[in-house]
Parts: sequence; C-alpha cells; structure tokens
Amino acid sequence: MNKEKVTIVGAGPGGLTAAITLAKAGYEPIVYEQNQSVGQRFNGDFQGLENWSDEEDTLRFLDKLGLKVNFLCHPYTGKDGYFFGPKLKKITVQTSRPLFYLVERGSNSHSLDQGLKAQAEEAGVKILWGEKLEAIPTGRAIVGTGPKAADAIAKGLIFKTSHEDVFIGYLDNKIAPKAYSYLLVNNGSATFATCMFDDFRNEKIYYERAFNVMRQTVDIDIRDEKEFGGFVNFFNEPVLAKDERILYIGENAGFQDALWGFGIKYAMLSGYLAAKSIIDGTSYEELCRKHIYPKLQTSLANRWLFAQLHNPGYNYLLNKMSKMEDVISPLRRHYNISFSKKITYRLAKRWYRSRLIDKQCMHEHCDCVWCRHGKHAHAST
Repeated sequence: MNKEKVTIVGAGPGGLTAAITLAKAGYEPIVYEQNQSVGQRFNGDFQGLENWSDEEDTLRFLDKLGLKVNFLCHPYTGKDGYFFGPKLKKITVQTSRPLFYLVERGSNSHSLDQGLKAQAEEAGVKILWGEKLEAIPTGRAIVGTGPKAADAIAKGLIFKTSHEDVFIGYLDNKIAPKAYSYLLVNNGSATFATCMFDDFRNEKIYYERAFNVMRQTVDIDIRDEKEFGGFVNFFNEPVLAKDERILYIGENAGFQDALWGFGIKYAMLSGYLAAKSIIDGTSYEELCRKHIYPKLQTSLANRWLFAQLHNPGYNYLLNKMSKMEDVISPLRRHYNISFSKKITYRLAKRWYRSRLIDKQCMHEHCDCVWCRHGKHAHAST
C-alpha cells in the first residue's frame, strides 16, 4: 500500500516535529529546507525551553510529543542564577523545579536542531536540503518557515569563558526597552543578549549599555566572541489556513510567547497538532484553539501588563518574586487563562499591532514560502 505523502516546508523544530509524528504513523513526509542543514538562522546561541506555564514538566511535554532528548537540555533552577533590576540589586528566586531547560540552537552537534534532525532521519523522514518548492503542492502541506517580521529583536554575543554555569536576567528599559537582557553560561560557553520590543533603531546603543551593565555586575572572561542577532514574530490573531490543505505552524502562524519570546514549545506543539489533525482527520484549527490559543491570549495580556510597568514596576516585581517560596506556581497562574486575563486580553488586543500587515503573504518584496518561488504563485490573485 502506498504511503500518503505530506509536504513540509521548513526543517525547524515545528516542521521536524510534524515530520517525525507523521512518519511514525505510517505517512511519507517530505521536508523541503532551503538551507543545506538545520539551524542556519542561529549561531550556537543558548535559548530556553520554559518550564513554568504547564503543570507537567517540559521533559514530560517532549515525551508526550514523541520526542527524545538527544540534544543539550540542561535544567536551571532558581539556585542556578539571579536577576538584576534597574537599581542593580541582586535578586534570587526559589523554584520547586527547573525554571527552564537551556538548549543550544544552530548546526553544532548538540543543538536542538541537530537532535530533531537525527530523530527525523531515524524515523525515515526524507529531507531535501537546499530545495525550494516550485509550486503550491497539490496534496496536504505543513508550512513552518519561521517569522516573517520583527515584533521583537535581540542583539547578542556568544563566547567562550571559564565562568561557572549560571543564568542572569536583567530588567531595565535603559538597556532592554519593554523587554529584558540575559546571560547564559553552560560548560564553558556563553550567550549574552539584550531583547527589545521597542525603539529598534537604537539597538546598538541599547546593546552597548546592556553589555556594560553585564560587565559591571559579573566578573567574567570573554574569549572567541561572535556577535549575533535575531527576531520573533507574534500575531494577535494567528493564521491557520485560507486553503484547508495547507496548515501553518510555529511563528509562520504567529504562535509565539508575546511576553518573553519563549516560542520553541509552541513551534513543536503546533507541528505535532498539525500532524495529528492529518492522521486523525480532525480540525487543526479546533486543536489549536484548545491547546494553543488560550496561552497566546494570556501571553499578549501579560505583554500589555508588562509594558505598563516601566522601571519602578520592574523593581517592585523582582522584590515581590524574591519573597515567594516558589515562583513556579504564580508564573503558571499568570500564563493560564482566567477571568481577569480575558478582560486584560481585550485591552491588549486593541493595543497590539504586529509589524506584519498581511500575515499569510506580503506579496511585494515578500519572503513567504510561495513568493520565494516566483510570482506565478500569485498569478490568480
């Protein structure tokens, strides 16, 4: 019996999770990746799989998606780091479990991207490297080509160091407008970055300020440094499909954490749900509305609340967190829907504007999956 083929565009975490899920169910996923390997958007920088928004631990979350931990996935608890507010007062917090799991992004052997690639290949997934689609596929397709616009940006540095493993977070609008800066150190490698949700044109100024604050607060040696940049994309109303055959996942659908930009779990979950909708013949939109939409709405409400705090509010927030016996439970409450968050979401929805106008296709000077393959894709529009 011939296996049903499913086209997957993009070999990111979402696309590979979808491919792995489909392959294990007896389908024939074919992944198109325009680069020659996975993780080409990244530079070996450290990121985090947050571990506070769900009752279940993130490792259990990965297991339920059918994914193995064959990549760097190091737990960091409250004891492993600290925070600084605008007054540069050192703040520690208590956690009942890991606050997040540190992962590496890029093409290095221990990266999340390489780990998922290995699992896909083990499952028999066919990946076409350096390949672009020449036309819209006739069958089912899952599109996970990443963000299309910058609703938040990051500028940072990766380097080698002898410093012990640590995480450090900074809240200060003078170095990270309406966002945060961070330092992550693991096994002799480090990532420092400052994130911005506003005033992108002055990114160099904010980065220099943030770097100086980091050097002021941490005694750390820096070797073999390399600068990097990145961005995330969040849609107030995520796009699922104009054509029911084509399912959008990850940031291509607008699935992102609007508060902090912790979107890797959204990418993998949406890829899994897209695959399951094909396997089970269920509605992808209904699955997303049940499992993803509530947290997206809550994260946007949280983004609006955070944007109102300013520096005095950051000091208050960090001091309050330092007095808690466990910050995991309060964070979880803030990341899950409630009556108050529904009201706040209504305000946030009116306030927020994505920098991408047409969420499925920008047409002119567009980098969407179809426009990259020629204007014939829009000949009928």
